[in-house]
Amino acid sequence: MKIGLLGMGTIGSGVFEIAQKLDGIEVKKVLEKRFQADYITDKIEDITTDPEIELVVETMGGLHPAYEFASEVLKNGKHFVTANKLLVSAYGEELTALAHEKGVAFLYGAACGGGIAYLANLKIAREIDRVTALGGILNGTTNYILDSMQSRDMDYAQALSEAQALGYAERDPSSDVDGLDTQRKLILASSVGFDAYIKPEDIPTRGISAVKMADVTYARAHNLVIRLCARAERNAEGAISAYVEPTLVAANAPEAAILVNVNYAWYSGESYGLMSYIGQGAGKLPTAANVLRDVQSVSAGARYMTSENCKRVQPDNSAACHPYYIRIADASAIPAEWIARSEVLDGETCIETVPVSVQEMHNLMANHKDAFFAGIQRG
Repeated sequence: MKIGLLGMGTIGSGVFEIAQKLDGIEVKKVLEKRFQADYITDKIEDITTDPEIELVVETMGGLHPAYEFASEVLKNGKHFVTANKLLVSAYGEELTALAHEKGVAFLYGAACGGGIAYLANLKIAREIDRVTALGGILNGTTNYILDSMQSRDMDYAQALSEAQALGYAERDPSSDVDGLDTQRKLILASSVGFDAYIKPEDIPTRGISAVKMADVTYARAHNLVIRLCARAERNAEGAISAYVEPTLVAANAPEAAILVNVNYAWYSGESYGLMSYIGQGAGKLPTAANVLRDVQSVSAGARYMTSENCKRVQPDNSAACHPYYIRIADASAIPAEWIARSEVLDGETCIETVPVSVQEMHNLMANHKDAFFAGIQRG
């Protein structure tokens, strides 16, 4: 199969490198403006109108012009594979419909999990079983920061600075630390696992930018570990809850063993039970290998990540309830009936709540950006 490649950055160069070693795959043209070679062009039309190119891989990232290029590729009747979570979380429903219309493939297995074959296996599980829940630690940058704070007593600013120096965090880290990257991956996982398209604004999301060493001290004292977790769940009636938030997990929980920038993705099915995947959620070669796995899947006949039954869903996060930990300067902001116990630490009040709905907690804490809160998962 002859393919076109959009972008020759970190992931794109990895795709090009690995493809040279594979039988049956030839990168015929690359869209790139920074380099020159016989196979490089700066015109998307040179790829979309080339009759020999059957499939196009997009590794540029961002929304624009990635969306316009994806649309043009599909309209020209070529298969499309991407690792772009931002693109798929924003336009996945539309691009899937266009791919169906044109009778071509649209796969994005590397867009959630990077080098982990999570979405591909989640797709198989959905086809065989009823997936009831999914989620995990889906962002390596935030895990690196939290692990550094807890294992090496670094404060948040130090841990973030080191993550940036190592290339794990961008100069503007907001997408990672505010939970948006994790949110986008949860959207993709929900579309594959539940056949449900969820809008970003319908997923309550809180990141880790407010975490302090006081929170680490509290967690240690209670044999807990802080992680940023995504979770989506489907009840027996089919209603779905989906949210992203810091979580205090038991020290012996699987999430607590996920160190540095490693990812941990899981799903649970009625027949499968719990299935977990651990590995590099990003990186040049791991992600590129997963992209090429999709390319080979297209060659084998795979076409879509979702089924024809996939539809837009409004999640209900009022039914998802659990206790929370809150550190806040003004404890009077927390309803008295929510408080199970509290203590003062470094001049702020640390509270554990009775079970509270995810929606209520996120709604309340939206007005307290400097406070830190986390779900509590002891069992």
